[in-house]
Amino acid sequence: MKKVNNLSGIGSEYELDFNRMSKEEIKEFGKRIPIDNIILVRNQSLTDEKVLEVCETFGHCMKPKQFFMHDTVPGLFRVTNERDEHGEKTGLFADKELDWHSNGNGRPSGKESCVALYCVKPGLNSVTSFCDTRQAYIDLPEDIKEIVDDVECLFKFENNTFYDLEKDDKELVIFEQHPDFVDGVNKSLVYTHPWTGEKGLYFTFHYIKNMWRKNGTKLDQEWLKDYLLKHVFQEKYIYHHDDWQTGDFIFMDQFHSIHKRNEVQGERLLYRLSFDYRRLFR
Repeated sequence: MKKVNNLSGIGSEYELDFNRMSKEEIKEFGKRIPIDNIILVRNQSLTDEKVLEVCETFGHCMKPKQFFMHDTVPGLFRVTNERDEHGEKTGLFADKELDWHSNGNGRPSGKESCVALYCVKPGLNSVTSFCDTRQAYIDLPEDIKEIVDDVECLFKFENNTFYDLEKDDKELVIFEQHPDFVDGVNKSLVYTHPWTGEKGLYFTFHYIKNMWRKNGTKLDQEWLKDYLLKHVFQEKYIYHHDDWQTGDFIFMDQFHSIHKRNEVQGERLLYRLSFDYRRLFR
């Protein structure tokens, strides 16, 4: 495993071949994810089964029984604009722009610590951007840290915020009617990473419907949200992956980072995997 590049200062690119690595070597790589935050590995030639095997070496992969799941390799979410013979979607996050988000924002579990994307077909002019919310928190002035450390938020999905879906879209049914998402969930604005103990901002702002101080002090929500929007999304905290290639494998910690994507053009297929780190950190 050789580090070959820094990703705009918020992540790392490594040179390796998962097909040639032992399980223990893959585990050692996995331990880098919450440290490096965003990791890019290029030029992988992996079977669908191998893609899943790599991620299950790190921990438990989500395997919901939904239309977007791989037909024979559960755990691989199809992220694609491809349609079936009836014109129906075959994947999640099909073609429209996705604004800033991370995994499980509206769920109470917080168990899915990482998301990986494996590129099968890159599409055209595809750009995925990643933001380092850990470093953004570290760089806050102390008086602002004192406030955000005390803030609790209600996180709830709302259509036409980070994602725009028609009322009859079967993706919207997942977000609006799944029991985990109906009422939203209270989470702190500042998290403590369950595996590393580091602090960072949980600022998936499209999901935040209410904010309050835990100590009862009055909070100007609009001021705080505006302040954080200007601070967090400075270019120094962002990496733009604008040259997707077949065989790209990207890993992103879901506590330390958030990500977004432009509208899909051309034929695009990624496999998305969501998993925890339970086999890496005990």
